[in-house]
Amino acid sequence: MKITLLERREFTDYLKQYDFFKHFKNKTFLITGANGMTGTGIIKWLLLENELHDANIKIYASTRKPEELPEYIEDGDSITYCMFGTEADVLRGIPVDYIIHGAAPTARSFFISHPVETLRVIVDGTERLLELACSNKGCRFLYLSSMDVYGTVNSEYPVEEEYTGAIDSLSIRSGYPLGKKAGEFLCRAYCEEYGVNAVIIRPASIQGLFQPYQEERVFNEILRCIVEKKDLILKSDGTVKKCFLYSLDAVTAVFTVLLKGTCGEVYNATNPETFMSLKELAEHIFHKYSPECKIRFDIQDVKTTGYLPVFSFVQDNQKLESIGWKPFKSLDEIYEVDIERFLNKGGAL
Repeated sequence: MKITLLERREFTDYLKQYDFFKHFKNKTFLITGANGMTGTGIIKWLLLENELHDANIKIYASTRKPEELPEYIEDGDSITYCMFGTEADVLRGIPVDYIIHGAAPTARSFFISHPVETLRVIVDGTERLLELACSNKGCRFLYLSSMDVYGTVNSEYPVEEEYTGAIDSLSIRSGYPLGKKAGEFLCRAYCEEYGVNAVIIRPASIQGLFQPYQEERVFNEILRCIVEKKDLILKSDGTVKKCFLYSLDAVTAVFTVLLKGTCGEVYNATNPETFMSLKELAEHIFHKYSPECKIRFDIQDVKTTGYLPVFSFVQDNQKLESIGWKPFKSLDEIYEVDIERFLNKGGAL
């Protein structure tokens, strides 16, 4: 596997904090959404375990374009790519120890232009993967859900997993949160009815180290403004307030729930110290890293932009922390990683 010097430094810091190797040695993984941020981080972690510890981990990676291998993959890496939707055929007769299901549309523009497909990909894909887990006795299944299942929350107090939020079923954008919520129900139902060993994680907005430069979320637009020395144009008033989670903190949260989570249960994963509004985030980051960048407003209707309505929301982390996980990277440290990655190229492959 080819990784940059920056990536190797980041992984090395996290590998010192967690000892997953003994649980993963000689195991077979299926990972869907393999080219997404979290999928990429998981795969690189596992391949690095093979490199450093001769772990003999076998990876099957599911993606929409398996013919387009990521540039970090090398000959000899213990990984096989397959088309999303063909996992059962590819793995027929091959025992799978862990399934991490992260495949889902993530682009806000796709939610608006393809609401039917957004819902179907999430719900149908989750059911198909749970059926595969059902046929692999002893397989552990992790469903990568989302903080969006809580709906539009307005609270300064941490929200626990039991909170049931309202989602507007007539909003075109709701295909994503409703699909994720339906996926959670399927996990619990398969656990109760068929004995599938399934767990669920609800991460906050995941950022840093692996997202492409042109990723459309505001967090990344702020980053592009710093790199390109331009002003930020906000299409909302910037009062939406939420938390962020570093990509490797998300990976370690996934692994922790995978190994220690209770069957049928759901776990929040966030960094409450990153809780601030988008406007506050931009002001803070520009002040520290690029004072010449300013904020300008071009407020548009949320029905056409796909942005969430105004909300204030921080998840409660206690349940996940009780089984041995905590976040390490601060907001400033996440931006420092990405500024180094895009402005200073982060070291050669």
